[in-house]
Amino acid sequence: MAVEDKEILLALGRLEGKVDALMSQQKTTRVDLEQHDSRLRILENSKSVLVGSCVVIAALISYVVTILAEA
Repeated sequence: MAVEDKEILLALGRLEGKVDALMSQQKTTRVDLEQHDSRLRILENSKSVLVGSCVVIAALISYVVTILAEA
């Protein structure tokens, strides 16, 4: 009976170690995902500003060309 108890305790110890490792990996993955989300948000915001600026510039150029063509 004592041998079986030791084997059970050993198996439980291994299982606890694996669970701890999985929890650590999950925490690391969560931090990486939050960092990626932050970087993506910054990139998307800068892209929208760039696209908006290009639209305004294109509209101004079109307006100027129309004015020059009429003159």
